[in-house]
This record gives sequence, structure tokens and C-alpha cells, in this order.
Amino acid sequence: MKERIAYVDAAKGLSILMIALGHITKLGNPVDLWMSSFKVSIFYIISGFLMCYSGSVKNRNFRKFSGKLLKSLGIPYIAFSIIGTLFKTACVYLKHKPADKVWETFLGYFYDSIFLKGVNSMWFIPTLFIGEIIFFWLLRSPRVIKAVYAVAGLFAIKMSFIINSLFMAGGALEMQPGDALDNVVKLSDAVFKGVSAAWFLGAGYIIYIFYSRLKEPAIKLAAGITLSVLNLVLSQINTGVDFNQMKEGAYPYLFYICGITGSVGAILILDFITTYARLNFLDYWGKNSLIIMCTHTVLGMRTVAYEGWKKVAFIPKTAGLEYICECLVVLAILLMIEYSITEIINSRFPFLIGKTALYKER
Repeated sequence: MKERIAYVDAAKGLSILMIALGHITKLGNPVDLWMSSFKVSIFYIISGFLMCYSGSVKNRNFRKFSGKLLKSLGIPYIAFSIIGTLFKTACVYLKHKPADKVWETFLGYFYDSIFLKGVNSMWFIPTLFIGEIIFFWLLRSPRVIKAVYAVAGLFAIKMSFIINSLFMAGGALEMQPGDALDNVVKLSDAVFKGVSAAWFLGAGYIIYIFYSRLKEPAIKLAAGITLSVLNLVLSQINTGVDFNQMKEGAYPYLFYICGITGSVGAILILDFITTYARLNFLDYWGKNSLIIMCTHTVLGMRTVAYEGWKKVAFIPKTAGLEYICECLVVLAILLMIEYSITEIINSRFPFLIGKTALYKER
């Protein structure tokens, strides 16, 4: 087994912290625009880096590759889907809502899980799973298929809207409004997000081939700053980006340019820093990013942190520096809560995240 790459864990940590902060901020602001431009794509690109670095996608047959994915992504998705659905349903019940509302809540989250929309932030897990499966076969395809996908993958999100429209009123496969139609759309969205994820995975895989040849730290820093500044500028132009909602922004082509420039820029800078110092904070959250993804919204911890701080402090109603600072305080509170949850899961319930052995007692 190859050793962990420090900047990879740091990049994953940066990604999950941006995702968590993005779930806290509610007002449009430059920081949100910047984070939204690459906070999800960096996770896919890093996954592509790791696939190339470890050789896992090339050296394993499909049975072993899919088996590993089912353990590392499938088990957490199933476990926290059950926990999240029961938790959300219990919350409605404890609010003394009518029985039909409680049942409706249960069915809603149950269908979200079954049709891969996921409970809250858990939408990411099936998307990554589908993306990695697609990329496994794509890597073994003829060059012409790879070339076609390199272009077609850019239109995955638009294709989802075309496919979904077939099931809407007036479409060739028109379905009546209701649960059946909603579930078809959920599944379709998950698949096409996976198709888009596979594109970014492939980009990461290819970039790493060239990246691994870059040895000079000063060049990494200069290139990282250049790409990050470019991303910062372009991200303010491409407003309205949301990977989960399948929104590419005002200028769809910038969705992909910013996704790559922001991700690679951050990776280069983190690579430079980790050459001289350990980033323990980002490293920790990077290694435990899956737990945060499965709990911070699913179990309501984001709401607890936000509403709790709102009770004892003042959160501005207009975007600005003060608003961002207050949201960072909420993030700090959320991370303190998540730290406890993470340590408990790692030490007592590792099976929830596909691990089979408890951590050794310290």
C-alpha cells in the first residue's frame, strides 16, 4: 500500500470545510461565489489524482474495484441513510405533527435514499460512486470513446434536463405528477451528476500524470497562485453555481474552467506548504471528510450550530465582512460538534463508514 499524500488529505479537508461553510452562509457574497466554483469539483479531481497515483483503477478487476467502492461508499450511504431518515422522522414526530405528516416525512427521505438523491448532503456519495464506476470502464475503452466522452461529459448536466423533460407534461414519456415522476427525476439527476463527476475524475487522472513530473516547489507555488487568482476573478463572473442543484452558473463553460483552475491551484499551493510544514487541521478533516458529509446536515448539527450562535450573538441580515466572520464562528462551533461525532464513530462505530476494526485505545 502506498503512503498517504499530505496535500491530498489537506485538499479534501479544504473541500469539506468549504462545503460545510457553504451550508451555513445563506446570503450571496463573493466568498460563496469563490467556494462554489470548485468546492465539489476538487473532491472529484483529488479522487482522480488518487486513482492515478495508487493504480487502483488499473490494477483491480471490476469485482475487486466495485467491492471496495461498496465498502467505502455503499456501506456509509446505507447506514447514514437509515440513521438520517429515522432521525428526520423522529424530529417531525417530536414536534407533535399529525401522523400523516410523520409518514410523509419518512417516505420522502426513504425515496430520496432509494433513488440516490440522498438525505441532504449525502447526495455526493452516490454521485462519486457512479462517477468512479463510469471512469473504471471509460479507462478501458477505445481512444475514440474517451475522446467522445471528453466532450460529451461537458454536457451531462444539460442532458439531464433534456431526459427529465421527456417525463414531464407534453414529453414523449409523459408521467403524471407525483411520487413516481419525482423518483424518476431523482434517479436521472443522480446518474447525470455521476456522469459529470466522471469527467472531473478523468481530468484529475490526466492532470496527475503531468503533475507528478513537477518537482520544483517554487514553480508549484507560482503556478498555484496564478491559477487561484484566475479562479477568483472568473468565479465572481459565473454566478449561481451549485453542483447539487445542477446549476452551472451564468456562463456554463466557466463552471468547468473554474472547477479545474480552482482545484489545481489549491492543490499546488497545499502541495508547496506541506513540503515544509504539516497542516494537521486540514489533514484531520480531510481524513474524516466522509463522516462530516454524512452528519453535519443529516443529523441537524449545522442547524444546531447556526441557531445556537444566533441566540447568543448577532448575525447580520446583509452580506459583508461581518456576516462572513459570524458564519466562520458558526463553522468553528459546528466543527467542535463534528469532532466529537467523528471520534465516537471512529472509535466505537467504525462499521458505519465501512471500517472493520476499532481504533486502538490511546
